[in-house]
Amino acid sequence: MIIEVNGIAIEVIKKPIKNMHLRIYPPDGQVKVSAPLHFKEKMIIGFLQKHSLWINSQRTRIIARAPVKEEQLETGSMIPFKGESYFFTLQEHHGPAHIECHDGFIYCYVPHFATPTQIKNLLEHWYKKEMQAVLPQLIKYWESIIEVHVEQWGIKKMKTRWGSCNTRAHRIWLNLNLIKKPLVCLEYVLVHELVHLLEASHSPRFYRLMDQFMPQWREYDYLLEGKKTRK
Repeated sequence: MIIEVNGIAIEVIKKPIKNMHLRIYPPDGQVKVSAPLHFKEKMIIGFLQKHSLWINSQRTRIIARAPVKEEQLETGSMIPFKGESYFFTLQEHHGPAHIECHDGFIYCYVPHFATPTQIKNLLEHWYKKEMQAVLPQLIKYWESIIEVHVEQWGIKKMKTRWGSCNTRAHRIWLNLNLIKKPLVCLEYVLVHELVHLLEASHSPRFYRLMDQFMPQWREYDYLLEGKKTRK
């Protein structure tokens, strides 16, 4: 069972034990709680809310200490894109540097003197173009569903957040790394930020709105964080 508390998806496992046990795991701050079999969901939520400040501080510390994983951009590497893994192939090319993706491969065409930094920048530029290609239609669709309007949106790399929303300016930012995830994860984060235009904080009303517009959002959140979905 997954319970959402203050924007954090927490896995609840019921066991034949007497007391609650709360643990946070590296590298991504996954939160798990073991609860006695007879505990009601309301009791578990109350326990988690009581310890929410501790959970947030520990997750922040663990995530900050986690090593940043960078793709090894060499022929034969596996590169994530839209939730799938692609074989990365460097191809020497005398024309303009560019990237093509087809048949399970990401082909990177660069001159022989291209540096690792240039190759990395080329890939990130391609990621951004691919993300820019899918976002307008998604934004238009969800604006009509949620009945909000986005004045401005953008894409940038973020270390600790998947998205952000300026409710006064009606401006949202989305993490470039979302294009590496299944597209439903990108859609989930977009909906999350759009709902903030109706409710700025992670209040009970915010989660009621999330349940209204995207009932499966907890599963998408679990998928986004790189864990297996639970039935």
